[in-house]
Amino acid sequence: MKFVKRLLWSIVLIVAVIWGFQNRTTLVPKVWAAASYTQAKLSAALSGHLGSKLMGADVSDSSTTNSSQTTKTSQRQTAQATRKSSSTTATNATPVESIVQGVTLSKTYYYFFDSDVPTAGQRVFKDAIAIYNQTGLVHLVAGTAPKNSNSIEFSLYHKKMPQGETSIELGEGGPKIYQLMNWQGTTSHNQAKASLNGDYSMAFSDAVAVHELGHALGLDHSTDVNSVMYPVSQGHSQLTASDIAGLKSIYQ
Repeated sequence: MKFVKRLLWSIVLIVAVIWGFQNRTTLVPKVWAAASYTQAKLSAALSGHLGSKLMGADVSDSSTTNSSQTTKTSQRQTAQATRKSSSTTATNATPVESIVQGVTLSKTYYYFFDSDVPTAGQRVFKDAIAIYNQTGLVHLVAGTAPKNSNSIEFSLYHKKMPQGETSIELGEGGPKIYQLMNWQGTTSHNQAKASLNGDYSMAFSDAVAVHELGHALGLDHSTDVNSVMYPVSQGHSQLTASDIAGLKSIYQ
């Protein structure tokens, strides 16, 4: 019985092979097309499923990256804004005379005028006194200074510039520091002087008076043309933020 079944299957297989060989021109393309179609569908299904996950990961990563970049950009912008704000707030102070650096001085000064200072000179110096007093950083009052207290002498001098000189000296001024040491420690006071050059009428101006009083209080020359401490008079008599910052470094 088994032999008969094997014989029949062998005959069917032989017939099938012969039939397939005889019809190979039409059968093979159909089989290949079906196989290709099945493969394409399977690939599309798999590709769509996996592609969806990868795209989700890409979108998620992209969103995180963009968010990170946005955050970093915001941090940079904030840092730049802070630096800019700090730069604006932390104004470059007008330099101070080396003799007053590291010295603790009282904000109160007693001032007096030499007898030869004309009315015009007294007027511009009083204008300068009012300008500095308005800052609240110093307090200049008329009168004789008590012992070991700050004082300012306003005076007049005469100095003609040599012929051919391209610049004219209109005034001079500066601090003079004295220190007293005792068992309580060291105290300092400033016996300053501010003077106008009486040989030139241009010297009797608020701008020159403010400049020389600035020297007496400890301010040095500035490279800022808007500062009252610029060495060549520009006609400015109002203190800039830099000038005030310079005063603060001495008296606060």
